[in-house]
Amino acid sequence: MGYVVEAVAYLAGAFLIGAGLYLLMRGRFPRWWPGRLLWPLVRVTPFVARLQGLTAIGLGASILIIVFTSIVSGTAGGILVLVALAAYVVALVLYVFSAWLSRRPAN
Repeated sequence: MGYVVEAVAYLAGAFLIGAGLYLLMRGRFPRWWPGRLLWPLVRVTPFVARLQGLTAIGLGASILIIVFTSIVSGTAGGILVLVALAAYVVALVLYVFSAWLSRRPAN
């Protein structure tokens, strides 16, 4: 059962990194993306979409690093957990900043 959970986590992390790279390159969300999935965002500018892409990359990297800790030694695993938590916090800050930026009144 543990390997199945690890495989699902690897796939989720890889998907988030891929989606983040897509947003970084395109600077916009796909047209088929339902508006309700963009809930906290009001005005999605290319900069906001790219910040969301960086958020997805940070979150995906955090997931991959956490799963990777199961196959390394204890000391290296501890360091990797700290790196994963730092990546998660940076992703959270980017997400909150991009949501705030999208809700600012237009000049």
